[in-house]
Amino acid sequence: MKLSIANILSMIALAAITTLSACNQGNGSYETTESGLQYMYIEKGEGASPQMGEIMLIHMTYQTEDDSLLFSTEKQGGPVPIMIDSSAQGQIYEGFSMLKEGDSVAFKIGAEEVFVNTFNAPIPDFIDSLSSIVFNIGVEDVMSEEDFRAYQMEMMQKEQESMLTQQAEQMSTDSTKIEQYLEENNIEAQATESGLRYVIEQQGSGVQPTPGDTVYVHYTGKLLDGTEFDSSRGRGEPLAFPIGQRMVIAGWDEGIALLKEGGKGTLYIPSPLAYGPQARGEVIRENSILVFDVELVDVKQASN
Repeated sequence: MKLSIANILSMIALAAITTLSACNQGNGSYETTESGLQYMYIEKGEGASPQMGEIMLIHMTYQTEDDSLLFSTEKQGGPVPIMIDSSAQGQIYEGFSMLKEGDSVAFKIGAEEVFVNTFNAPIPDFIDSLSSIVFNIGVEDVMSEEDFRAYQMEMMQKEQESMLTQQAEQMSTDSTKIEQYLEENNIEAQATESGLRYVIEQQGSGVQPTPGDTVYVHYTGKLLDGTEFDSSRGRGEPLAFPIGQRMVIAGWDEGIALLKEGGKGTLYIPSPLAYGPQARGEVIRENSILVFDVELVDVKQASN
């Protein structure tokens, strides 16, 4: 999830909490509840205390007593929701019930209580079973379930908008690279509205596939610098897939549909129409532009 300015400020505050708690461990500044939970307020907030069924958005780290970091919400992309539930057991949940909006608190809890009783997991080998785990928690917000659902929708929308912006920027970058490549190599290619560039070398005389038809395609895949990463021709068997069903990358769904049975061509596919920011092995790295020499060998119409 993308972080707001308020989130970033909370992260900075949380970093300060971590430093303070590390400095204060063992100096008597922790108080202890009847259950044995040790806690230390770094800052007391002015906000509301959560009621049963309400949700806190918290920033949290937890670490060993020698400051080995085990978890951080910052590394996970932002605050996490915690629902206040009277049935939840364990000292950490007791700690959550003490908090209110704006609080910054450190909890010290035994390793066995954390891993065995709360996480239902064995204590990691590198952690002394008699040692404690230090939780550093900052409460960003307290909200009802309804407000939390609205918050989730807002965050999803912001994330979607950010993703679309990144895709548009990457498409612009890739399109410039493809156009430069085509110009340098005297290649005349056509372009679709999506950003795909293609050259039809042989149109073919058979049927043109429509969504749902099964197509059989021979191909050789390369990067823009000519590095080959895959070829069906070497295997002697074309790739079969239903076109228009998102079973292949978007550039293929669109590009193969431009050919007729027996047709041949080359597809220049910008990364948003390929694998985007996801790497596919050592050759296809993130945001790779892909080039495919393709031949539509056969079309099996869905109606047949």
